[in-house]
Amino acid sequence: MNVLKVLRCLNLVLALAFMQACSNPGNNSAATDESGSDIIKQEVILSPETQDMLNRFPTPFEAAMMLQAAKAPYIFSLTNDPANVNRYFTARTKALNLGIYTSDLAYSTTYQRISETDKFLFCTEKLASDLGIAGVFDKTLLEKAEAYKNNRDSLVAMVIRFLGETSDFLRRNNRNEVAVLVAAGAFVEGMYITSSLCQLAADNSPIAAGMYAHKESLDKLLRILGEYGNDSNIKPVADELAKLKPVFTDYGLGSGKPISGRQAAGILTITGAVRANMIK
Repeated sequence: MNVLKVLRCLNLVLALAFMQACSNPGNNSAATDESGSDIIKQEVILSPETQDMLNRFPTPFEAAMMLQAAKAPYIFSLTNDPANVNRYFTARTKALNLGIYTSDLAYSTTYQRISETDKFLFCTEKLASDLGIAGVFDKTLLEKAEAYKNNRDSLVAMVIRFLGETSDFLRRNNRNEVAVLVAAGAFVEGMYITSSLCQLAADNSPIAAGMYAHKESLDKLLRILGEYGNDSNIKPVADELAKLKPVFTDYGLGSGKPISGRQAAGILTITGAVRANMIK
């Protein structure tokens, strides 16, 4: 299967699921997960324009493919340690880190790192199960990952199917609050990994350009989060994401030229701080 076709498929599956999950009206109420932490059950009605934005929201695979095309290396230490999966107890931290591990999974899958892919498959399935949104987990996934280690397109397609099951559950069960938090976590992790590699690259112009392309995605995500108002679970996430705005305005990303070491370090400081608040 052609890589571009795979990416289009993933875009459609995840965006449609996310759009449907965020667009069904309902009552404003709160529920409590098994750990005692409140998570919203507010359903928001999105405008057709916002729904269209969600339909075109970028997936974690796009950032990973950009990094590989820029000949950036795979560095496992940049990802969220799989051992951390057991320290997320609230529904909010589970949803945020499901998104974070989804980006890590896309990163490892794109680079055909089978051992790491196995670890992140476990993490995403565990958090999805904890949140009650897991699809039917194929117990042969790890065996398939090993079988596909020499075929990136097949490996990516396998992960698409796995993520698609979870996305389909979100769509059918109107779990919009989880979908929004997962998207926020995935976005932040992608920005953190990209900014880390931008600082390390000898010629960081293609990575800087790829990072700047996500400015519109941040604007879209903040607009969606803003529709929840002062909800105690969503507003802190929106406030953290808003701290990323200077990345796109104050550090030369939009120039089309390489950015300096000082500029790259400044971007990494901002993205790292936001990400640290999500994975702690």
